Amino acid sequence: MSETVLDLDATIAQYATFSFDDETPLLDVGLESLALLRLAVEVATDDDAEIDATRLVDLRTVADLKGWLTDLSGGTR
Repeated sequence: MSETVLDLDATIAQYATFSFDDETPLLDVGLESLALLRLAVEVATDDDAEIDATRLVDLRTVADLKGWLTDLSGGTR
């Protein structure tokens, strides 16, 4: 994902089974823990980055997920 700015909506849509906006609850989008971890691995800029899966319990909406993914990507997304 290096220098290209990632469109988080498009990336999330690859894993979502339903349409969504920022306020949509993750379960309503069809995103469960395994999909969330796959998303995290996809957007992490550092191949050796540790993904804190305990933060998954705090993610409720797509906006929460985007914030977490932005943090994982070093804030460049």
